[in-house]
Amino acid sequence: MCSAPLQNTPSVETFFNIVETETLALFEYLSFEFLEEFDVFAPAKTGRTRDHKPSEMMRGFIHCYYRNIYGIRPVERELRNTVVWLSCGFDRPPSRDAVDRFLTDLGHVVDEIFDHLVEQAAYRGLLDLTYCIDSTDVRTMPADQDASKCYDPTAEEYYYGYGCTIVSTGQKIPIAAEFTKSKQAPEETAMRVTRDALAVEQPIWMICRVE
Repeated sequence: MCSAPLQNTPSVETFFNIVETETLALFEYLSFEFLEEFDVFAPAKTGRTRDHKPSEMMRGFIHCYYRNIYGIRPVERELRNTVVWLSCGFDRPPSRDAVDRFLTDLGHVVDEIFDHLVEQAAYRGLLDLTYCIDSTDVRTMPADQDASKCYDPTAEEYYYGYGCTIVSTGQKIPIAAEFTKSKQAPEETAMRVTRDALAVEQPIWMICRVE
């Protein structure tokens, strides 16, 4: 079969751009079925079942967050992309209500889920011996009453949302994190996140980015 006619086809290019991302490679190593053990993801007491499994929704959110896509509408719009929702394991794209409900439920147990995923990554040898600590911006919709107006000195612009101090491995897998009111994290926060990371495994190198 000749592949030449496919080279300039947008859908084919989109597919290969997505399958080359780190998130899909990560999905091959991590199991998300443990999410069904959390009560917040159980069917409603009225007997109504969920339209999508928590594991599918989690993969969808990880994909979106990796691409800096936040908020109910932007996430729902991204997951309407056929290649994306198929790659994340959906049998059909989730509705806006499904995205909203999952994000609300996720907020109650996100710390436990993050710890569980880090343990899986460490157990399966996905972490290397170089750790990087840096702060980043997490942008949200104006409807988020807990967020605030922040300044990003790297981009020299203001944004609405939060800051987040992250320690990741050289493969950019986050292993410890803490949200902050702004992108500039205080020293005690950086030290606390670093201690959490060192509890996972002892690196050879620790790289800290200072702005």
